[in-house]
Amino acid sequence: MRRLDPFQGWRLTAFIGVILAVFVVFSLRLAQWQFLQADQFIIAAEDNRLNELPLSAPRGIIVDRYDQPLAINVPAYNVLVTPASLPADDAEVLRIYNQLSALTNVPPTIAIANASGQDPETSIQRQVEIGEGIAPYRPVTVARDIGQQAALQILEDRINLPGVDVDVASVREYPTGSLTAHIIGYMGRIPAEQELQLIEQGYDPAYDRIGYAGLEASMEDVLAGQRGRIVREVDVAGLPLDTVVRDEPVAGYSLRLTLDTELQRAAEDAVRNRLAILNANAGRIVSERGVIVALNPQTGEILALVSYPTYDNVRFARSIDVDYYQQLEDDPLLPLINQATQALYPPGSTWKLITALGVLGEDVISPNTFLNDPGELLLENRYAPNDRARDQRFVCWLRSGHGPVDLLRGIAQSCNVYFYQVGGGNEDWSPQVLRTGGLGPVDLWRYALSVGIASNTGVELPFPSRGQIYDQDWKRRNIGENWSTGDTYNASVGQGYILTTPLHMAAAVASIVNGGTLYEPTIVREI
Repeated sequence: MRRLDPFQGWRLTAFIGVILAVFVVFSLRLAQWQFLQADQFIIAAEDNRLNELPLSAPRGIIVDRYDQPLAINVPAYNVLVTPASLPADDAEVLRIYNQLSALTNVPPTIAIANASGQDPETSIQRQVEIGEGIAPYRPVTVARDIGQQAALQILEDRINLPGVDVDVASVREYPTGSLTAHIIGYMGRIPAEQELQLIEQGYDPAYDRIGYAGLEASMEDVLAGQRGRIVREVDVAGLPLDTVVRDEPVAGYSLRLTLDTELQRAAEDAVRNRLAILNANAGRIVSERGVIVALNPQTGEILALVSYPTYDNVRFARSIDVDYYQQLEDDPLLPLINQATQALYPPGSTWKLITALGVLGEDVISPNTFLNDPGELLLENRYAPNDRARDQRFVCWLRSGHGPVDLLRGIAQSCNVYFYQVGGGNEDWSPQVLRTGGLGPVDLWRYALSVGIASNTGVELPFPSRGQIYDQDWKRRNIGENWSTGDTYNASVGQGYILTTPLHMAAAVASIVNGGTLYEPTIVREI
Protein backbone atom coordinates (compact mmCIF):
# COMPACT_ATOMS: atom_id res chain seq x y z
CA MET A 1 0.00 0.00 0.00
CA ARG A 2 1.28 3.48 -0.95
CA ARG A 3 2.10 5.64 2.11
CA LEU A 4 0.74 9.25 2.20
CA ASP A 5 3.21 12.03 1.87
CA PRO A 6 3.25 14.15 5.09
CA PHE A 7 3.10 17.30 2.99
CA GLN A 8 -0.03 16.06 1.28
CA GLY A 9 -1.67 15.53 4.71
CA TRP A 10 -0.84 19.09 5.73
CA ARG A 11 -2.32 20.48 2.56
CA LEU A 12 -5.50 18.54 3.11
CA THR A 13 -5.81 19.83 6.66
CA ALA A 14 -5.28 23.41 5.51
CA PHE A 15 -7.87 23.02 2.79
CA ILE A 16 -10.42 21.71 5.25
CA GLY A 17 -9.61 24.59 7.61
CA VAL A 18 -10.22 27.15 4.88
CA ILE A 19 -13.54 25.52 4.05
CA LEU A 20 -14.56 25.59 7.70
CA ALA A 21 -13.52 29.26 8.05
CA VAL A 22 -15.56 30.27 5.01
CA PHE A 23 -18.50 28.31 6.37
CA VAL A 24 -18.23 30.07 9.73
CA VAL A 25 -18.05 33.51 8.08
CA PHE A 26 -21.12 32.81 5.95
CA SER A 27 -22.96 31.42 8.95
CA LEU A 28 -22.22 34.52 11.00
CA ARG A 29 -23.26 36.81 8.13
CA LEU A 30 -26.44 34.84 7.64
CA ALA A 31 -27.19 35.08 11.35
CA GLN A 32 -26.66 38.84 11.19
CA TRP A 33 -29.08 39.13 8.29
CA GLN A 34 -31.65 36.86 9.92
CA PHE A 35 -31.60 38.18 13.46
CA LEU A 36 -29.87 41.56 13.66
CA GLN A 37 -30.94 43.20 10.37
CA ALA A 38 -34.15 41.33 9.74
CA ASP A 39 -36.35 44.40 10.34
CA GLN A 40 -34.37 46.49 7.86
CA PHE A 41 -34.73 43.89 5.11
CA ILE A 42 -38.42 43.42 5.83
CA ILE A 43 -38.96 47.19 5.50
CA ALA A 44 -36.91 47.32 2.29
CA ALA A 45 -38.84 44.38 0.86
CA GLU A 46 -42.14 46.03 1.76
CA ASP A 47 -41.02 49.31 0.18
CA ASN A 48 -40.10 47.43 -2.96
CA ARG A 49 -43.44 45.60 -3.00
CA LEU A 50 -45.70 48.49 -1.98
CA ASN A 51 -46.27 51.82 -3.69
CA GLU A 52 -47.95 54.75 -1.90
CA LEU A 53 -49.69 57.52 -3.82
CA PRO A 54 -51.26 60.66 -2.34
CA LEU A 55 -54.97 61.36 -2.72
CA SER A 56 -55.51 65.10 -2.96
CA ALA A 57 -58.16 66.58 -0.68
CA PRO A 58 -60.73 68.85 -2.36
CA ARG A 59 -60.20 72.42 -1.20
CA GLY A 60 -63.22 74.30 0.09
CA ILE A 61 -64.84 76.54 -2.48
CA ILE A 62 -65.70 80.23 -2.01
CA VAL A 63 -69.02 81.80 -3.02
CA ASP A 64 -70.61 85.21 -2.52
CA ARG A 65 -73.70 85.89 -0.38
CA TYR A 66 -75.93 84.73 -3.26
CA ASP A 67 -73.85 81.59 -3.98
CA GLN A 68 -72.15 82.99 -7.05
CA PRO A 69 -68.83 81.09 -7.34
CA LEU A 70 -65.66 83.06 -6.65
CA ALA A 71 -63.14 80.21 -6.23
CA ILE A 72 -63.82 76.65 -7.36
CA ASN A 73 -61.90 73.45 -8.07
CA VAL A 74 -61.31 71.88 -11.47
CA PRO A 75 -59.49 68.57 -12.15
CA ALA A 76 -55.79 68.57 -12.93
CA TYR A 77 -53.48 65.72 -13.91
CA ASN A 78 -50.00 65.41 -12.43
CA VAL A 79 -47.26 63.02 -13.58
CA LEU A 80 -45.54 61.00 -10.85
CA VAL A 81 -42.30 59.03 -11.09
CA THR A 82 -41.16 56.53 -8.43
CA PRO A 83 -37.32 56.51 -8.64
CA ALA A 84 -36.89 52.97 -7.28
CA SER A 85 -39.29 51.58 -9.90
CA LEU A 86 -37.36 52.93 -12.89
CA PRO A 87 -35.35 50.47 -15.03
CA ALA A 88 -31.70 49.85 -14.18
CA ASP A 89 -30.66 50.60 -17.76
CA ASP A 90 -29.77 54.30 -18.16
CA ALA A 91 -30.73 54.28 -21.83
CA GLU A 92 -34.18 52.97 -20.94
CA VAL A 93 -34.59 55.65 -18.26
CA LEU A 94 -33.65 58.34 -20.78
CA ARG A 95 -36.25 56.94 -23.20
CA ILE A 96 -38.91 57.27 -20.50
CA TYR A 97 -37.84 60.84 -19.69
CA ASN A 98 -37.96 61.82 -23.36
CA GLN A 99 -41.40 60.27 -23.81
CA LEU A 100 -42.74 62.13 -20.78
CA SER A 101 -41.12 65.37 -21.94
CA ALA A 102 -42.87 65.14 -25.30
CA LEU A 103 -46.23 64.88 -23.53
CA THR A 104 -45.66 67.43 -20.75
CA ASN A 105 -43.23 70.03 -22.19
CA VAL A 106 -40.97 69.53 -19.14
CA PRO A 107 -37.27 69.26 -20.13
CA PRO A 108 -36.16 65.61 -19.84
CA THR A 109 -32.61 66.20 -18.63
CA ILE A 110 -30.47 68.82 -16.94
CA ALA A 111 -28.42 69.25 -20.11
CA ILE A 112 -31.44 69.92 -22.30
CA ALA A 113 -32.88 72.34 -19.73
CA ASN A 114 -29.62 74.32 -19.73
CA ALA A 115 -29.41 74.27 -23.52
CA SER A 116 -32.97 75.58 -23.87
CA GLY A 117 -32.53 78.32 -21.24
CA GLN A 118 -34.84 76.66 -18.72
CA ASP A 119 -34.26 76.09 -15.03
CA PRO A 120 -32.39 72.76 -14.72
CA GLU A 121 -34.06 72.16 -11.35
CA THR A 122 -37.36 71.72 -13.20
CA SER A 123 -36.06 68.93 -15.47
CA ILE A 124 -37.45 65.43 -14.99
CA GLN A 125 -33.95 64.08 -14.38
CA ARG A 126 -33.18 66.55 -11.59
CA GLN A 127 -36.55 66.15 -9.87
CA VAL A 128 -36.15 62.37 -9.84
CA GLU A 129 -32.58 62.66 -8.54
CA ILE A 130 -33.75 64.82 -5.64
CA GLY A 131 -36.57 62.43 -4.84
CA GLU A 132 -34.29 59.41 -5.05
CA GLY A 133 -31.93 60.95 -2.53
CA ILE A 134 -34.76 61.53 -0.05
CA ALA A 135 -37.10 58.55 -0.46
CA PRO A 136 -36.55 56.36 -3.55
CA TYR A 137 -39.84 54.46 -3.14
CA ARG A 138 -41.90 57.62 -2.87
CA PRO A 139 -43.45 59.09 -6.05
CA VAL A 140 -42.06 62.42 -7.26
CA THR A 141 -44.27 64.93 -9.08
CA VAL A 142 -42.35 65.81 -12.25
CA ALA A 143 -45.11 67.60 -14.18
CA ARG A 144 -48.24 69.36 -12.99
CA ASP A 145 -51.57 70.13 -14.59
CA ILE A 146 -50.97 68.38 -17.89
CA GLY A 147 -53.76 68.01 -20.41
CA GLN A 148 -56.31 65.24 -20.12
CA GLN A 149 -55.25 63.76 -23.47
CA ALA A 150 -51.61 63.57 -22.38
CA ALA A 151 -52.65 61.92 -19.12
CA LEU A 152 -54.66 59.28 -21.00
CA GLN A 153 -51.71 58.56 -23.30
CA ILE A 154 -49.44 57.97 -20.29
CA LEU A 155 -51.97 55.68 -18.62
CA GLU A 156 -52.54 53.69 -21.81
CA ASP A 157 -48.79 53.16 -22.28
CA ARG A 158 -47.90 52.40 -18.66
CA ILE A 159 -46.52 48.97 -19.53
CA ASN A 160 -43.74 50.79 -21.39
CA LEU A 161 -43.37 53.43 -18.68
CA PRO A 162 -42.36 51.54 -15.53
CA GLY A 163 -42.29 53.74 -12.43
CA VAL A 164 -44.62 56.34 -14.00
CA ASP A 165 -48.13 57.14 -12.78
CA VAL A 166 -50.76 59.87 -13.11
CA ASP A 167 -52.41 61.55 -10.12
CA VAL A 168 -55.76 63.30 -10.50
CA ALA A 169 -55.66 66.41 -8.31
CA SER A 170 -57.48 69.73 -8.45
CA VAL A 171 -56.48 73.31 -9.19
CA ARG A 172 -58.24 76.57 -8.52
CA GLU A 173 -60.37 78.49 -10.95
CA TYR A 174 -61.42 82.08 -10.25
CA PRO A 175 -64.59 82.89 -12.24
CA THR A 176 -64.67 86.58 -11.22
CA GLY A 177 -60.95 87.11 -11.80
CA SER A 178 -59.63 90.62 -11.21
CA LEU A 179 -62.99 91.84 -9.86
CA THR A 180 -62.40 90.00 -6.58
CA ALA A 181 -58.65 89.28 -6.76
CA HIS A 182 -57.77 91.33 -3.66
CA ILE A 183 -60.43 89.49 -1.68
CA ILE A 184 -59.93 85.92 -2.93
CA GLY A 185 -56.17 85.96 -3.60
CA TYR A 186 -54.40 82.99 -5.17
CA MET A 187 -52.33 79.90 -4.36
CA GLY A 188 -48.82 78.60 -5.00
CA ARG A 189 -46.34 75.89 -4.10
CA ILE A 190 -45.01 75.79 -0.55
CA PRO A 191 -41.99 78.16 -0.27
CA ALA A 192 -38.73 76.57 0.89
CA GLU A 193 -38.58 78.76 3.99
CA GLN A 194 -41.97 77.43 5.16
CA GLU A 195 -41.43 73.75 4.40
CA LEU A 196 -40.36 72.56 7.86
CA GLN A 197 -43.15 74.43 9.62
CA LEU A 198 -45.83 73.15 7.25
CA ILE A 199 -44.52 69.59 7.23
CA GLU A 200 -45.12 69.56 10.99
CA GLN A 201 -48.71 70.57 10.24
CA GLY A 202 -49.19 67.64 7.86
CA TYR A 203 -48.44 69.35 4.54
CA ASP A 204 -46.30 67.70 1.87
CA PRO A 205 -44.24 70.17 -0.21
CA ALA A 206 -44.09 67.65 -3.05
CA TYR A 207 -47.85 67.72 -3.58
CA ASP A 208 -49.55 70.49 -1.61
CA ARG A 209 -50.17 74.14 -2.48
CA ILE A 210 -51.08 76.91 -0.06
CA GLY A 211 -52.76 80.30 -0.22
CA TYR A 212 -50.46 83.21 -1.02
CA ALA A 213 -52.86 86.17 -0.77
CA GLY A 214 -56.42 87.13 0.11
CA LEU A 215 -58.75 84.65 1.76
CA GLU A 216 -56.82 81.80 0.15
CA ALA A 217 -54.00 82.73 2.54
CA SER A 218 -55.79 83.99 5.65
CA MET A 219 -58.32 81.12 5.67
CA GLU A 220 -55.83 78.41 4.68
CA ASP A 221 -56.53 76.32 7.78
CA VAL A 222 -60.25 76.30 6.97
CA LEU A 223 -60.10 75.80 3.20
CA ALA A 224 -57.40 73.12 3.14
CA GLY A 225 -58.56 69.55 3.55
CA GLN A 226 -56.69 66.51 4.80
CA ARG A 227 -54.82 64.55 2.16
CA GLY A 228 -55.55 60.81 1.81
CA ARG A 229 -53.43 57.99 0.41
CA ILE A 230 -53.63 54.77 -1.53
CA VAL A 231 -51.11 51.97 -0.91
CA ARG A 232 -50.86 49.43 -3.72
CA GLU A 233 -48.96 46.21 -4.21
CA VAL A 234 -46.85 46.38 -7.35
CA ASP A 235 -44.90 43.91 -9.44
CA VAL A 236 -41.20 44.10 -10.30
CA ALA A 237 -41.98 46.55 -13.12
CA GLY A 238 -43.84 48.84 -10.75
CA LEU A 239 -47.27 48.04 -12.20
CA PRO A 240 -50.13 47.86 -9.66
CA LEU A 241 -51.45 44.45 -8.63
CA ASP A 242 -53.79 45.17 -5.73
CA THR A 243 -54.85 47.95 -3.35
CA VAL A 244 -53.67 47.27 0.19
CA VAL A 245 -54.76 50.48 1.97
CA ARG A 246 -57.02 53.34 0.91
CA ASP A 247 -57.44 56.33 3.22
CA GLU A 248 -59.98 58.70 1.73
CA PRO A 249 -59.13 62.42 1.77
CA VAL A 250 -61.19 64.85 3.85
CA ALA A 251 -62.46 67.90 1.98
CA GLY A 252 -61.81 71.41 3.28
CA TYR A 253 -64.58 73.70 4.50
CA SER A 254 -66.20 76.10 2.04
CA LEU A 255 -66.82 79.81 2.60
CA ARG A 256 -69.90 81.88 1.90
CA LEU A 257 -68.95 85.55 1.89
CA THR A 258 -70.91 88.67 2.74
CA LEU A 259 -69.90 90.06 -0.65
CA ASP A 260 -72.47 91.03 -3.29
CA THR A 261 -70.67 90.41 -6.58
CA GLU A 262 -72.95 92.65 -8.63
CA LEU A 263 -72.52 95.50 -6.15
CA GLN A 264 -68.77 94.84 -6.29
CA ARG A 265 -68.89 95.18 -10.07
CA ALA A 266 -70.85 98.43 -9.87
CA ALA A 267 -68.42 99.79 -7.27
CA GLU A 268 -65.39 99.00 -9.42
CA ASP A 269 -67.05 100.70 -12.41
CA ALA A 270 -67.73 103.73 -10.22
CA VAL A 271 -64.08 103.99 -9.16
CA ARG A 272 -62.85 103.65 -12.71
CA ASN A 273 -65.32 106.20 -14.06
CA ARG A 274 -64.66 108.69 -11.26
CA LEU A 275 -60.91 108.53 -11.85
CA ALA A 276 -61.43 109.11 -15.56
CA ILE A 277 -63.60 112.19 -14.90
CA LEU A 278 -61.22 113.55 -12.26
CA ASN A 279 -58.21 113.29 -14.53
CA ALA A 280 -60.07 114.63 -17.57
CA ASN A 281 -61.32 117.70 -15.69
CA ALA A 282 -57.83 118.42 -14.38
CA GLY A 283 -56.23 117.94 -17.77
CA ARG A 284 -53.59 115.77 -16.12
CA ILE A 285 -53.20 112.57 -14.13
CA VAL A 286 -54.36 113.49 -10.63
CA SER A 287 -54.76 109.93 -9.41
CA GLU A 288 -54.88 106.39 -10.78
CA ARG A 289 -55.86 104.69 -7.54
CA GLY A 290 -59.18 104.42 -5.76
CA VAL A 291 -61.04 102.48 -3.08
CA ILE A 292 -64.67 101.81 -2.27
CA VAL A 293 -65.81 100.02 0.89
CA ALA A 294 -69.53 99.35 1.33
CA LEU A 295 -70.70 97.66 4.51
CA ASN A 296 -73.92 97.13 6.40
CA PRO A 297 -73.74 99.44 9.46
CA GLN A 298 -76.14 97.20 11.39
CA THR A 299 -73.96 94.07 11.07
CA GLY A 300 -70.49 95.06 9.87
CA GLU A 301 -70.87 92.83 6.81
CA ILE A 302 -68.78 93.99 3.87
CA LEU A 303 -70.94 94.15 0.74
CA ALA A 304 -68.29 95.51 -1.61
CA LEU A 305 -64.58 96.15 -1.25
CA VAL A 306 -62.78 97.56 -4.28
CA SER A 307 -59.07 98.27 -4.47
CA TYR A 308 -58.06 99.81 -7.79
CA PRO A 309 -55.94 99.06 -9.75
CA THR A 310 -56.29 95.34 -9.34
CA TYR A 311 -54.59 92.29 -10.88
CA ASP A 312 -55.72 89.13 -12.64
CA ASN A 313 -55.50 86.20 -10.22
CA VAL A 314 -56.59 83.87 -13.04
CA ARG A 315 -52.98 84.05 -14.24
CA PHE A 316 -51.90 82.55 -10.89
CA ALA A 317 -54.62 79.88 -10.68
CA ARG A 318 -52.55 76.95 -11.98
CA SER A 319 -49.03 78.20 -11.42
CA ILE A 320 -47.32 81.49 -10.62
CA ASP A 321 -46.68 83.46 -13.81
CA VAL A 322 -43.26 84.80 -12.79
CA ASP A 323 -43.04 87.47 -15.50
CA TYR A 324 -46.51 88.79 -14.74
CA TYR A 325 -45.83 88.77 -11.01
CA GLN A 326 -42.62 90.76 -11.50
CA GLN A 327 -44.51 93.24 -13.66
CA LEU A 328 -47.00 93.75 -10.82
CA GLU A 329 -44.19 94.06 -8.26
CA ASP A 330 -42.51 96.78 -10.34
CA ASP A 331 -45.73 98.76 -10.91
CA PRO A 332 -45.59 102.02 -8.88
CA LEU A 333 -49.38 101.85 -8.43
CA LEU A 334 -48.87 98.73 -6.26
CA PRO A 335 -51.71 96.60 -7.70
CA LEU A 336 -50.79 93.65 -5.45
CA ILE A 337 -51.58 95.71 -2.33
CA ASN A 338 -55.15 95.76 -1.07
CA GLN A 339 -55.51 99.53 -0.73
CA ALA A 340 -58.69 99.16 1.33
CA THR A 341 -57.10 97.18 4.17
CA GLN A 342 -53.32 97.51 3.86
CA ALA A 343 -52.59 101.03 2.65
CA LEU A 344 -52.55 104.02 5.02
CA TYR A 345 -53.88 107.41 3.94
CA PRO A 346 -54.86 110.73 5.53
CA PRO A 347 -58.62 110.14 5.91
CA GLY A 348 -59.66 113.61 4.74
CA SER A 349 -63.19 114.91 5.05
CA THR A 350 -64.72 111.61 6.17
CA TRP A 351 -62.88 112.28 9.43
CA LYS A 352 -65.11 115.31 10.06
CA LEU A 353 -67.80 112.93 11.32
CA ILE A 354 -65.44 111.84 14.11
CA THR A 355 -64.71 115.47 14.94
CA ALA A 356 -68.46 116.16 14.97
CA LEU A 357 -68.99 113.19 17.30
CA GLY A 358 -66.51 114.68 19.77
CA VAL A 359 -67.96 118.17 19.44
CA LEU A 360 -71.41 116.88 20.35
CA GLY A 361 -70.15 114.61 23.10
CA GLU A 362 -68.10 117.33 24.81
CA ASP A 363 -70.56 120.22 24.30
CA VAL A 364 -67.93 122.21 22.43
CA ILE A 365 -70.65 124.25 20.71
CA SER A 366 -74.38 124.06 20.29
CA PRO A 367 -75.13 122.20 17.06
CA ASN A 368 -77.53 125.01 16.15
CA THR A 369 -74.95 127.79 16.56
CA PHE A 370 -73.69 129.31 13.32
CA LEU A 371 -70.03 130.13 12.70
CA ASN A 372 -68.98 132.21 9.73
CA ASP A 373 -66.93 130.73 6.89
CA PRO A 374 -65.40 133.48 4.73
CA GLY A 375 -63.35 130.91 2.80
CA GLU A 376 -60.33 130.90 5.07
CA LEU A 377 -59.27 131.10 8.69
CA LEU A 378 -56.21 133.12 9.65
CA LEU A 379 -54.08 131.85 12.51
CA GLU A 380 -51.83 134.42 14.14
CA ASN A 381 -48.11 133.74 13.88
CA ARG A 382 -46.98 133.40 17.49
CA TYR A 383 -43.55 134.79 16.62
CA ALA A 384 -44.95 137.85 14.80
CA PRO A 385 -48.34 138.52 16.38
CA ASN A 386 -48.68 141.99 14.90
CA ASP A 387 -47.68 141.08 11.35
CA ARG A 388 -50.89 139.97 9.62
CA ALA A 389 -48.95 139.16 6.47
CA ARG A 390 -47.32 136.30 8.37
CA ASP A 391 -50.58 134.80 9.57
CA GLN A 392 -51.02 131.14 8.65
CA ARG A 393 -53.92 130.59 6.25
CA PHE A 394 -56.25 127.59 6.62
CA VAL A 395 -58.52 127.54 3.60
CA CYS A 396 -61.85 125.93 2.80
CA TRP A 397 -62.24 123.87 -0.33
CA LEU A 398 -64.82 126.47 -1.42
CA ARG A 399 -62.59 129.52 -1.60
CA SER A 400 -65.53 131.93 -1.59
CA GLY A 401 -66.70 130.41 1.69
CA HIS A 402 -69.97 128.86 2.85
CA GLY A 403 -71.08 131.83 4.93
CA PRO A 404 -72.96 131.02 8.18
CA VAL A 405 -72.57 127.31 8.99
CA ASP A 406 -73.95 125.20 11.83
CA LEU A 407 -72.98 121.60 12.62
CA LEU A 408 -75.45 119.96 10.25
CA ARG A 409 -74.58 122.25 7.35
CA GLY A 410 -70.90 121.88 8.16
CA ILE A 411 -71.19 118.12 7.72
CA ALA A 412 -73.45 118.34 4.65
CA GLN A 413 -71.18 120.80 2.83
CA SER A 414 -67.93 119.48 4.32
CA CYS A 415 -66.95 122.96 5.44
CA ASN A 416 -63.30 123.04 6.45
CA VAL A 417 -63.43 126.40 8.22
CA TYR A 418 -66.29 125.31 10.47
CA PHE A 419 -64.37 122.20 11.57
CA TYR A 420 -61.13 124.15 12.03
CA GLN A 421 -62.93 126.28 14.58
CA VAL A 422 -64.86 123.60 16.46
CA GLY A 423 -61.83 121.30 16.41
CA GLY A 424 -59.08 123.73 17.40
CA GLY A 425 -60.89 126.84 18.64
CA ASN A 426 -61.07 130.46 17.52
CA GLU A 427 -60.34 133.32 19.92
CA ASP A 428 -62.74 135.57 18.02
CA TRP A 429 -65.60 133.70 19.69
CA SER A 430 -66.40 133.92 23.38
CA PRO A 431 -66.21 130.78 25.54
CA GLN A 432 -70.00 130.96 25.86
CA VAL A 433 -70.29 130.38 22.11
CA LEU A 434 -67.31 128.10 21.43
CA ARG A 435 -65.26 126.26 24.01
CA THR A 436 -61.77 127.72 24.30
CA GLY A 437 -59.41 125.61 22.23
CA GLY A 438 -62.33 123.78 20.61
CA LEU A 439 -62.45 120.03 20.98
CA GLY A 440 -58.65 119.84 21.17
CA PRO A 441 -56.30 117.00 20.21
CA VAL A 442 -56.65 114.92 23.39
CA ASP A 443 -60.42 114.60 23.12
CA LEU A 444 -60.23 114.22 19.34
CA TRP A 445 -57.88 111.24 19.70
CA ARG A 446 -60.08 109.76 22.42
CA TYR A 447 -63.14 109.81 20.20
CA ALA A 448 -61.14 108.46 17.26
CA LEU A 449 -59.98 105.51 19.34
CA SER A 450 -63.55 104.89 20.51
CA VAL A 451 -64.64 104.20 16.91
CA GLY A 452 -61.77 101.82 16.20
CA ILE A 453 -59.15 104.06 14.60
CA ALA A 454 -55.59 102.71 15.05
CA SER A 455 -56.87 99.31 16.20
CA ASN A 456 -57.11 95.92 14.53
CA THR A 457 -60.30 95.84 12.46
CA GLY A 458 -60.62 92.07 12.85
CA VAL A 459 -61.42 91.55 9.17
CA GLU A 460 -60.56 88.09 7.85
CA LEU A 461 -58.33 89.40 5.06
CA PRO A 462 -54.54 89.02 5.51
CA PHE A 463 -52.00 91.56 6.76
CA PRO A 464 -54.36 94.45 7.63
CA SER A 465 -52.78 97.74 8.69
CA ARG A 466 -53.78 99.23 12.05
CA GLY A 467 -53.62 102.91 11.22
CA GLN A 468 -51.68 105.58 13.09
CA ILE A 469 -52.52 108.62 15.21
CA TYR A 470 -49.47 110.75 15.97
CA ASP A 471 -50.07 112.81 19.09
CA GLN A 472 -48.26 115.65 20.86
CA ASP A 473 -45.69 113.39 22.52
CA TRP A 474 -44.84 111.74 19.20
CA LYS A 475 -44.30 115.08 17.50
CA ARG A 476 -42.09 116.32 20.32
CA ARG A 477 -39.95 113.16 20.35
CA ASN A 478 -39.67 112.62 16.61
CA ILE A 479 -39.76 116.11 15.12
CA GLY A 480 -38.57 118.16 18.08
CA GLU A 481 -41.51 120.57 17.94
CA ASN A 482 -44.46 121.26 20.18
CA TRP A 483 -47.98 120.64 19.01
CA SER A 484 -49.61 123.75 17.53
CA THR A 485 -53.13 124.98 17.00
CA GLY A 486 -52.50 124.55 13.29
CA ASP A 487 -51.83 120.85 13.89
CA THR A 488 -55.23 120.57 15.58
CA TYR A 489 -56.91 122.41 12.69
CA ASN A 490 -55.41 119.93 10.24
CA ALA A 491 -56.34 116.93 12.39
CA SER A 492 -59.93 118.17 12.69
CA VAL A 493 -60.41 117.76 8.93
CA GLY A 494 -58.52 114.45 8.65
CA GLN A 495 -55.12 115.78 7.60
CA GLY A 496 -51.74 116.12 9.25
CA TYR A 497 -50.61 113.49 11.71
CA ILE A 498 -53.30 110.90 10.96
CA LEU A 499 -53.02 107.81 8.77
CA THR A 500 -55.71 105.18 8.49
CA THR A 501 -57.15 102.61 6.09
CA PRO A 502 -60.38 103.08 4.15
CA LEU A 503 -61.82 100.05 5.97
CA HIS A 504 -61.15 101.69 9.35
CA MET A 505 -63.02 104.78 8.23
CA ALA A 506 -65.96 102.76 6.88
CA ALA A 507 -66.26 100.90 10.19
CA ALA A 508 -65.95 104.14 12.17
CA VAL A 509 -68.65 105.91 10.17
CA ALA A 510 -70.89 102.83 10.42
CA SER A 511 -70.62 102.95 14.22
CA ILE A 512 -71.77 106.58 14.18
CA VAL A 513 -74.62 105.84 11.76
CA ASN A 514 -75.96 102.87 13.73
CA GLY A 515 -76.07 104.74 17.02
CA GLY A 516 -72.76 103.80 18.59
CA THR A 517 -72.13 100.07 18.08
CA LEU A 518 -68.66 99.35 16.68
CA TYR A 519 -68.83 96.11 14.71
CA GLU A 520 -65.76 94.29 13.48
CA PRO A 521 -65.93 94.37 9.68
CA THR A 522 -66.44 90.86 8.34
CA ILE A 523 -66.34 89.40 4.86
CA VAL A 524 -66.98 85.75 5.80
CA ARG A 525 -70.67 85.11 6.38
CA GLU A 526 -70.63 81.36 6.83
CA ILE A 527 -68.15 78.47 6.97
